Amino acid sequence: MGGLFELTLDDVVGIIPAPTPQDDKYSRGVVGLAVGSDDYPGAAVLVAEAAMRAGVGMVRLIAPSRPSQLALQSRPEIVTVPGRIDALVVGSGMPEASSADITARVALCELGDQAPRIVDAAALGDTPHLGGPRILTPHTGEMTRLAEALRLPGSAPSAWAEALAAHWGVVVILKGHRPEVFHPDGLAYRLPPGSPWLATAGTGDVLAGLLGALSALRRLPQWSFDDLAFTAAAGVLVHQEAASRLSRHSGAGRPGPVLALELARELSPVVASLIAEGPEDDS
Repeated sequence: MGGLFELTLDDVVGIIPAPTPQDDKYSRGVVGLAVGSDDYPGAAVLVAEAAMRAGVGMVRLIAPSRPSQLALQSRPEIVTVPGRIDALVVGSGMPEASSADITARVALCELGDQAPRIVDAAALGDTPHLGGPRILTPHTGEMTRLAEALRLPGSAPSAWAEALAAHWGVVVILKGHRPEVFHPDGLAYRLPPGSPWLATAGTGDVLAGLLGALSALRRLPQWSFDDLAFTAAAGVLVHQEAASRLSRHSGAGRPGPVLALELARELSPVVASLIAEGPEDDS
């Protein structure tokens, strides 16, 4: 692709196919979540809630007992039995040095070569072993640590993110006040500034779940870097819009605090505005 593209929500309308009377939970996409841990069990709740609020057909959670039970209490629709998935979110809410755990959980997933992987938090360093189309979601601190470990060229997070995308052949969302999306050919999208109230624990887990859902819902037979970058940018825009709406509501018309679980629940009306027009249900 190369170059710089500005996007708004209007530009991504239609990215999600409308449900039809013939659809079932499998045809609407299945997202697998290798997320959460005994140390950070709440991440499983947040990632799963976000994926469900985005309209995915099924969520499969691959996690230890504590985060699994907490997630099931919040969302009894979650399936904790391994099986086929169309996209995977991995790493959210897992402690550092989780490589063995990540490998074991991913091995339980029936994951095709073309199923996108959303690589977050503790799984970022395991990216080369995950294969397939990949979207990485580092914040500035994580990007700095990756740059030091890999000796990436440049002297700033944007330069490191661009180098990382080329180095590993992936799409990278550099999270921050004004997010940027890179793929191996360079900067793909510089997105509008998000609400400063997004700088709070758990909002990144919400983004990861949303990205997994969007990837599963699209179910492309082949994923190009352009497809991945567009999906990544769309997810960021939805996340930002949900945060903006929630902030205005919590502040009674003025910008106010954003809580992660409430942010996940705010995704549904934003996602609804992006669904492609479908056939009328005459049943």
